[in-house]
Amino acid sequence: MPPATASALYKAVARIPGITWIPDAADAAGRHGIGITHRDAGSATRSVLIFNKETLSYIGSQAYFIDHKAEADARGTASDVLFGIDAVMERGVVDRYGEVPAKTAG
Repeated sequence: MPPATASALYKAVARIPGITWIPDAADAAGRHGIGITHRDAGSATRSVLIFNKETLSYIGSQAYFIDHKAEADARGTASDVLFGIDAVMERGVVDRYGEVPAKTAG
């Protein structure tokens, strides 16, 4: 999706009730960006989607088991347990599902 459209989408998601901005979140590659998360009392997990601070492109995520017993703000607590983290290192476009993008120079 074009960068301007992606940026508008992420900004709209951030307005959904219960969504919280995290000003500094890191992906699995150690890159820092802006995170958005949702803490739902009915769920045992929460995810943090991480976006580049300048382009707002998606760069990775974190996943946590929630400690419902702890008093917490919407971003979680130190007692939440990280169980997954990833980073998007490359992107490519293909014509059909299952195809692998060709490597490009540069």
